[in-house]
Amino acid sequence: KVVCSKDASPPGGIQSPCRLLTDMAHPPTTRQRSAPAVLPEWPAVDDAAVSSAMAKRQLLSFDFDPTALPSDVLCHLAMEMFVSAGLPAGLAEDRVRRFILAVRASMLDNPYHNFYHVFDVMQTTLALSTVTGTMARLDAWERFALLSAALCHDMEHPGVSSAFLSKAAGDATRGKYQGIILRDALLEKHHALRALEFMCVKDVGVLDGLSSDEYYHFRSSVSNIILATDIGRHKEYMDHLKEFAARRSTEDPAVEMDKQLAMELMVKCADVSNVIK
Repeated sequence: KVVCSKDASPPGGIQSPCRLLTDMAHPPTTRQRSAPAVLPEWPAVDDAAVSSAMAKRQLLSFDFDPTALPSDVLCHLAMEMFVSAGLPAGLAEDRVRRFILAVRASMLDNPYHNFYHVFDVMQTTLALSTVTGTMARLDAWERFALLSAALCHDMEHPGVSSAFLSKAAGDATRGKYQGIILRDALLEKHHALRALEFMCVKDVGVLDGLSSDEYYHFRSSVSNIILATDIGRHKEYMDHLKEFAARRSTEDPAVEMDKQLAMELMVKCADVSNVIK
C-alpha cells in the first residue's frame, strides 16, 4: 500500500519538487514531498454562515458568489462539498480538512488566481457535474479526484502566465516565482505535480491506504483533469465534443461520454466560466 512519508516537512515552508509528473516512476513513498511547514487549526466560524439552507442550496447553483464570504467559511463549504459528494470509505474527514487548509496556504495573494478562484471552480464543477449527471456516474474515489483536481487546478499559481515565465527565464528563479516548475512551458504541470505532493505529505495523507494500482489510477485522473485546463488545448476538447455529438446523432443517441473525458470537461468549463459569473 501507498503510505505517506513520516519524515518531517523541510523547514522554510513550501519547497520545490524536483521531478516532472511524467518522470514519477514510484509512488510518493520514495520521493521528497513538502507542504506548508505548519498548517493552521481548522477555522472556527459562525455555524449559520456554513449550515444555512441557502448556503448549501447555492453550492449546487451557478449564482453562488464566494467573494461575499471570508475564506474561513469557504474552507467549511469546501468540506461540505466533499462530504456531500460522498467521501471514499476509509478517508477520514480530518485528513480532508488538512488537505483543504494546505491548498489554501499554498495560494498566493493574487488579484485573480487566489483561493477564491479555486474554490469557485470547485463549486462550479460540483454544480456542472450534478446537473449533467456526471457526478452520479462516478465512484467515490472518482468524485474525490474530480473535486480535489478542481480545488488544486491552479495550486501555487504565481499570477502570471506560462508565456510570461518562459520569457522571464532567469528572473523566474527569483523572488515571487521561485520554486515554480515550468515544464514544456506549462504551469498546469506544476499545479498537477504539487497537488499530488500535497495529498501525500505526512500531515495530510489523503491517499494513505491506496494500493499502488489505485494510486496510479488516481494520480493519472487528477493530473489529466488539471492539464485539461491548459487553454492551449481548447481546440482539442472542442474536437472531442464535436466527435461525441456526431456519435450521438449518427450512431447511438444513448451513448455516454467517457468518464475521464467528462471529468476533464467539467473542470475546464468551470475554469473558463469564472470570468462571466
